[in-house]
Amino acid sequence: MSGTPETVFRFAAEGVDLEFSGSEAFVEKQPSRFQAFLKGAAGIVEGQAPAAAAPAAAPSAPAHAAPVVVAVPTGNTSETLEEFYAARPMREGRGAIQDRILLFIYFMHQVQGKREVSGDDIVWCFQQLGIPEPKNLHNALGILKRKVGYLQEGTKRGLYGLSAEGKAYIEGRFRGR
Repeated sequence: MSGTPETVFRFAAEGVDLEFSGSEAFVEKQPSRFQAFLKGAAGIVEGQAPAAAAPAAAPSAPAHAAPVVVAVPTGNTSETLEEFYAARPMREGRGAIQDRILLFIYFMHQVQGKREVSGDDIVWCFQQLGIPEPKNLHNALGILKRKVGYLQEGTKRGLYGLSAEGKAYIEGRFRGR
């Protein structure tokens, strides 16, 4: 059906990239088929709480939405996004959205082991934490890249990484955490 939105599940761990796309029903079935592999790659030990043991299925997307991408931690550490974010209190007001974006990219680099992140990866972080997404994420990313210099272009269009200045800014902003 051409009007049905596509759902995407993506998993990346130490040189292994696994991606399923198709109808939501199809994608929801795939992680259970690969559950043992995904658990091993994510460093999940049997007996952990069920919520942490199984990778999340992609949420439903409205008919007009872009594909949904779900990122799964690669096992470099057991720290979750929620724990990582809670340990680093964010300022409010001017610059808070940019700081959150940079912190999410830093999390994906340092904790999840991703070399580059997409806008969908960043949106996933906002959604996981229940924080309203920026009204214009691509504009914010452009400012962080061109005007501020905290981001660098990835190997493909739409992928980003922290520049040395961006990494230093985040590490300095949250020193001791």
